Amino acid sequence: MFTPLLLGFFCFVVAGTAATLFLPTRTATEHGPVPEEAGERLVTAADMLAVRAAFDQMLIRKGLVTGDQLDLIRHGTKSRGVVTAMRTTGTSREDYREVELDVMVRKPGGGQFPAHEIALIPASSLAKVSPGSIIDTYYRLGREPAVAVCVPPG
Repeated sequence: MFTPLLLGFFCFVVAGTAATLFLPTRTATEHGPVPEEAGERLVTAADMLAVRAAFDQMLIRKGLVTGDQLDLIRHGTKSRGVVTAMRTTGTSREDYREVELDVMVRKPGGGQFPAHEIALIPASSLAKVSPGSIIDTYYRLGREPAVAVCVPPG
């Protein structure tokens, strides 16, 4: 139960450590004197993109998401879907269980469409994907049957 929480905490610690160790800091000779509180460096948008890209690659490497699923989550249209059926496949990876989901996805502009997705869900969240549950879904306009689902641990 604590594995997803520890994984999340570990990711934030690693990201913070990487930012502290590998990001350049301002020195007194580059831009004049450094105020005392300037020892702390603000993280830039480029820094955050690099950390997110590294985290995304870790998720793909571990097999927790596919590249297509990650692309839909990062760049697709976010919507809500109602789980109409859920079947476990018996496959697991770390503290995640593979499930087949049938979902009725609502389009933000109106309408809905059915979708079928195989996803890894945190074991602590299996109750959140039971029939009748509402979950976050991502899809691309024009390619509606292809969806990705996102269910947080807990």
